[in-house]
Amino acid sequence: MNIENTSKITKVDSIRVGLAPPERIKKWAERTLPNGKIVGQVLSSQTVNYKTLKPEKDGLFCERIFGPVKDFECACGRKKNKTQQQFCPDCDVEFTSARVRRYRLGYIQLVSPVTHVWYLKGTPSYISIILEMRRKKVEAITYCTETTNISGINFADLYSGITPSRFSNAKSNQTLPGIAVLNLENLQEQRFEQTKWNSDFIQSKDTHKTQEIEQDSNSESKQRNYNVFTREPLIPGYDDLLSSFSKEELHSSKGKTLGERFNISLEKKKEGRSLGPSFEETSLTKTPVEKSSQNKQVNNYYTIFQTASWEVQDDLNKFSYYMSASFEAEDTPIPIYFDRIKDQFLLLNNIYINPTHFDIPLTGAEALRSFLKNLDLQLLNRQIRVELFELNEEIHEFENQNFLFLIEQRRLKFLLSLRAKKLRRLKLVRHFRRTKAQPEWMILSILPVLPPDLRPIIQLDGDQVAVSDLNKLYQKVLFRNNRMKRHKKSNCSNKSDEIKYAQRLLQEAVDALIENGKGGADPICASNDRPLKSLSDMLKGKKGRFRQNLLGKRVDYSGRSVIVVGPKLKIHECGLPKEMAIELFQPFLIRRLMTTQIVRTIVSAKRLIQRQDPVIWEILQQVLKNHPILLNRAPTLHRLGIQAFQPKLVDGRAILLHPLVCPAFNADFDGDQMAVHVPLSFQARAEAWKLMWSRNNLLSPATGQPILIPSQDMVLGCYYLTTTNSKALKGIGKYFIDLSDSLKAFNQKKIALHAPIWVRWSGQFETGNLIEKPLEIRIDCFGNISNLYHKYQRTSDKNLTQKSQFIRTTAGRILLNQILLNN
Repeated sequence: MNIENTSKITKVDSIRVGLAPPERIKKWAERTLPNGKIVGQVLSSQTVNYKTLKPEKDGLFCERIFGPVKDFECACGRKKNKTQQQFCPDCDVEFTSARVRRYRLGYIQLVSPVTHVWYLKGTPSYISIILEMRRKKVEAITYCTETTNISGINFADLYSGITPSRFSNAKSNQTLPGIAVLNLENLQEQRFEQTKWNSDFIQSKDTHKTQEIEQDSNSESKQRNYNVFTREPLIPGYDDLLSSFSKEELHSSKGKTLGERFNISLEKKKEGRSLGPSFEETSLTKTPVEKSSQNKQVNNYYTIFQTASWEVQDDLNKFSYYMSASFEAEDTPIPIYFDRIKDQFLLLNNIYINPTHFDIPLTGAEALRSFLKNLDLQLLNRQIRVELFELNEEIHEFENQNFLFLIEQRRLKFLLSLRAKKLRRLKLVRHFRRTKAQPEWMILSILPVLPPDLRPIIQLDGDQVAVSDLNKLYQKVLFRNNRMKRHKKSNCSNKSDEIKYAQRLLQEAVDALIENGKGGADPICASNDRPLKSLSDMLKGKKGRFRQNLLGKRVDYSGRSVIVVGPKLKIHECGLPKEMAIELFQPFLIRRLMTTQIVRTIVSAKRLIQRQDPVIWEILQQVLKNHPILLNRAPTLHRLGIQAFQPKLVDGRAILLHPLVCPAFNADFDGDQMAVHVPLSFQARAEAWKLMWSRNNLLSPATGQPILIPSQDMVLGCYYLTTTNSKALKGIGKYFIDLSDSLKAFNQKKIALHAPIWVRWSGQFETGNLIEKPLEIRIDCFGNISNLYHKYQRTSDKNLTQKSQFIRTTAGRILLNQILLNN
């Protein structure tokens, strides 16, 4: 960045937080110097020189990567002149402002990819949801305690990323994986051993070691026995070739016995050369092979000596790539073999090509990245929608039934939980498609390094130095990344314990850098057993970057005060102190005073407001009548954290709030403070009345459940008001002609609040019992019948026509019923 750009202020309209591909992270951090050198990668874990406190080259505070420490001064101490170029030719430090050290990024190229801990151990775990795997299994693969297999992957495709082209005239055939079937008639000579396969080939799906069983006809033996030896194919760094032969599939060859000998009699040989069942026959799956005695199967892989190894992992990768590569149309046959073929055209027509497919065991984040990279989001979206349609049909069948057996109830419960999982996965897949992000971006291969001024090293009084915790965490990542790099260069395969342990240490170091102690992991601590502050700790919480430094700033037309309970308010009302209302609505008040011609100038209006003339309160009431205010309580975790209310002027300095709206704000009356904002424009006020008014937000947008629920004092008050005490109380058992008569007696203290009384009632009412027998039946001399029940009594004439009805209640219940009916 040049000097002119540092002084410009870039206007930001919006910020979107999301996943970034590794190429974009690298593009953010890399810069090309005028001399053609590319800088940006942090290679060393060193920070500054302990004597001079100058940044070390290629370290976490390198001036080449992040910019100069002093304005327009390079690491050599030279200052820029008008004739000098943009950067120092000796130290490659650009002559620019030191402000660039606040926003220039660096990056660390990870030797082994790691999983982002937010998407692994977060709630919910997005990686486990999109892969439809259990969270424990995903974590076990990530931390190299479990190995998984990726079936059907070609070595050549794995390392090159390009699918080899096929012969245009090659025929499809079900045969051994990676084996070309040649016609033996095209060969002039048979200088090497011939092998005939007359039965099915057995290939296992599981990853385990297998053996090839060969039979050797030993002509030197007088007993004419056949020696059988076993041979284990080995490719270091990968699982052994999964091949075995059944009891009828013997690989006959001529030669010396190379391994352990077993003797088989000639009679058994004549019976079909049976050696008994294979030791892995029970766990194997058969793949049919074309039976032909004229075909020879040539495998790209031959037996490798047991002690064979590679000094560098890349050599093994190249070997696997070339040995498993399929035939290409432009390939030239090896001359020594090409000369032995009579008709080259017939050779091409008799080649049946199948790509090599193995079960490749992988572990760590590399395995998860392979899984995520192979996901086709469009097809996955379609598949989940079909599965949801089938699940909904089966669920509707159960729901339409009047009665379900226990096994059907369990099945319905399982289907509902399965549908919820499918919906979560579908929602995640749609989010990836909408944002055009790829799932494999949740696996980090390039780690960005924060600008050095945001993780400073400060020299205190004396020789003491204060170091940011982030520098220690970055150093831990670099130490373990370099250790992983040394293991990769050493004589170690990907399956070795050293590689797995180094990969796990690197994963834990990156986890601690992003969020130390996430998911119950042991945090990385300082020397005094204090957990180091990670990137997440610097952002989240009350002391984090957002809430402490960016949010909660004082703005115009806003105020702040303590909230107290206002039980006499309505849900859409709040009490606003007079002192705060005059200050917030002063421009509106001055305008109203001038339009009503009470005052002529702004100065006189302000003097009238300062004297607090009685006319001010009348005008202010008119202003507040059609002007809402917004109440907000930090932290605003959901949209109900800020709502609109109609203000009412109150005395004092505290804001009055209805207790029912407290759950939406997560507020209580123990000293909480809330902010008041005034919407100025007509559009803002219309939006406040329509969308943010508290009486319109009765349900939680997250769950759909009611959020205005009585609690604490309200529940206790309702319970106390409606309770009944049948002991000797004042007015128990008295009769009243209507509800108002009973309340009049209560106000005159003739009956107690909880005393059971009888009140005449002509409407309908509810009882707890559907069918109840009368406790007593009374008949007078005129034929009138009185049926007495537990909670009511009815009187009818001799024709059974109801004359009157009394219900058993209390004065407290009558009070509550009238309040509900009036509102």
